[in-house]
Amino acid sequence: MKLTLVVAALVAVLSAAVADAATAPPVKLTGLTTWASTGSRLGYVATSAGGRRGYLWTQTYGAGEPRPLRTTAPIDEEEIDALAPGPNGTWGALERSIGNSGSTYTLDVVSSRGGGAKVTTSAQPIILVGDGTFLGYVAVTSSGTVQLYRVAGARGIHVADLAGVTAPQDVAAANGHLAVRELDGSVVVLTDGGAQLATIPAKAASVALTANRVVVRTRDRRLVVYGLGGGLVHNWKLSAASWTAGLAAYGAYAVYLGANKALHAVRLSSGSDRIVARAGSGFFFNGVALQKAGALVPLSVGQTTTFRFVPTASLG
Repeated sequence: MKLTLVVAALVAVLSAAVADAATAPPVKLTGLTTWASTGSRLGYVATSAGGRRGYLWTQTYGAGEPRPLRTTAPIDEEEIDALAPGPNGTWGALERSIGNSGSTYTLDVVSSRGGGAKVTTSAQPIILVGDGTFLGYVAVTSSGTVQLYRVAGARGIHVADLAGVTAPQDVAAANGHLAVRELDGSVVVLTDGGAQLATIPAKAASVALTANRVVVRTRDRRLVVYGLGGGLVHNWKLSAASWTAGLAAYGAYAVYLGANKALHAVRLSSGSDRIVARAGSGFFFNGVALQKAGALVPLSVGQTTTFRFVPTASLG
């Protein structure tokens, strides 16, 4: 009987702790510049979090206190311009220094404990990509060849020359696949081993991947869904007609930003499109994310930003 009471009391305490964590107010950030997430992991660059000074922070997706991973940029960088999650708690960190006389792209890898190491530096464009399992980059050589690299430890390992890619703008990764958005809006689908699966004439403004779908937000404000082999699955008109930006997809949904910084969720199978959150009125509202647990968007008011979490059950 006593043991039963002790167990019941312990369960009650743990349940209360979980409830308190779920209802705790989001941490206020200042100086947020870039962020990325995967699975249950969120990372971002901010000058302070919850009143504490820092630089690179990590925390549990949708909840939890942030942990300062670094107080400065990685050793070969002055500031991080792009983040991507890698395996075993690592992060890829890219700095783009673009000037009148030339450009420099510096890629470092940050360990789960905050140590930094240089991967590569290039005068030609580098696009960082990672989904927590794969971490790599697409690089354009001085001769115009587009190459795919995988980051292993602190080395960039050449995977393949991408003969079907000419002018990459961004890259999405998921479940062993990559989708490269080209300057002309087409999308090249390939494995993370470099094998090309399809070229889609999509007129893409942005692209995302689920486990088995390529999801495109088009320049004429439509959401178009393709199979990994390039076959058309769905073509829906977005409800936000005046302004759209960003895109993330997972499972049955995609999310994007619409007019007045509204976060929209779209059910891929039906095209049902509804507003599920707002991204605020402040200076920073860049990016959206969608993982198994739900959607994430920066909610910015003035110079302060919090991350607004919307559980999957609330997406529609």
